[in-house]
Amino acid sequence: MRDSLHLGRIAGVRVGLNWSLVAIVAIVAVELAKNRFPYDAPGYSSTSYAVAGFVTAAVLLFGVLLHELGHAVLAHRFGLKVDGITLSWMGGVTRIQGETEGPAAELSVAGVGPLVSAAFGGALLVVRLLVEGSGAGSLLIAALGWLGGINLFLAVFNLLPAAPLDGGRVLHAAVWAVGRDRWRATRAAGITGIGLGAIMIVVGFAMITGRLNALDGVLVAAIGWWILGSARMELTLGAVHHALDGVSMSDIMRPVGSAPGWITVRAFADKYAAGHPGWVWLLDGWGGGYSGAILGDSLAAVPLPQWDLVRPVDLAIPIAKTTGAGPSEDALAVMRRRDGAEVIFVVEGGRTVGAVLASDVDALVRMGGSKSPFPWGRTVPGWQNPRLGD
Repeated sequence: MRDSLHLGRIAGVRVGLNWSLVAIVAIVAVELAKNRFPYDAPGYSSTSYAVAGFVTAAVLLFGVLLHELGHAVLAHRFGLKVDGITLSWMGGVTRIQGETEGPAAELSVAGVGPLVSAAFGGALLVVRLLVEGSGAGSLLIAALGWLGGINLFLAVFNLLPAAPLDGGRVLHAAVWAVGRDRWRATRAAGITGIGLGAIMIVVGFAMITGRLNALDGVLVAAIGWWILGSARMELTLGAVHHALDGVSMSDIMRPVGSAPGWITVRAFADKYAAGHPGWVWLLDGWGGGYSGAILGDSLAAVPLPQWDLVRPVDLAIPIAKTTGAGPSEDALAVMRRRDGAEVIFVVEGGRTVGAVLASDVDALVRMGGSKSPFPWGRTVPGWQNPRLGD
């Protein structure tokens, strides 16, 4: 989720908010002013309730910010880079780049957020007791009591052992520490997250159809849907990390060659592609340079009657949708920065020695991370054509 507005930096961490934050502040403020404070602290004007609702919602978000700052500060101490914090309808998200080196560090970074929320909620309840003893107004007492209770609730909710909640990270760290298997830990946290999300969606719809509280039902279902989607995404990302762990570009690259892009598909198949299955071809442009790239095996999709009418350049991936990498580069790092490129050419010493397709990475994930899942394996360094890359 991206920032709609940058708020500045706190403790060196960039803080921003998403537009959805305005909606959640309004909903919380209205609910407190209309349906909570008039019962907890009767006798005040509607303006007083509205102001108290808005201020209380703002303090709630301040508590969320403290929660996320706890994650950010501790992540910094463990040497992780924090890209920033975004406050949104779901509360807050701390964008931490990289991964902790061990389960102890992950447990610390994940657990500090709920601890901060619990400490903040407890402090608010202590202040409430002090204010109540001083004879302050009941509206202030009600607001402090609600804030203290909701922060304690959020601390407990965040500790539920399900991704992407902090409790999911705690579960991940625990399973990782016991089994020494990071991928198994990711699956455990992801599966529990999917289960929790599904349960919350069912409960939310039951609340709506049962006419208990339609607004609360929508909120519960929406949070459940977010948890479900996020958990599934974490499982997918975990599978990619598992598959590419320790894999370099040279481990998975295909052989490459060059061929004219303006000849017919039949001529291209006969003179080039037929004897080199699995190769990726850089197509020469008529005016020089390369006009595109094509997988020789893709010719099978062209109907035979069109083989004398269609050119390889007509089927090619534009050069603009390709990028480059070194043979020893970490495959996972390259995939993160490929920015939608469909082909990654592997270049060494000014020569293009191989190519990796985005579909190759998908196949690697499906095969469970073998370093040599393709027929050409790790031993074929690519066709050392001196023209490639010059």
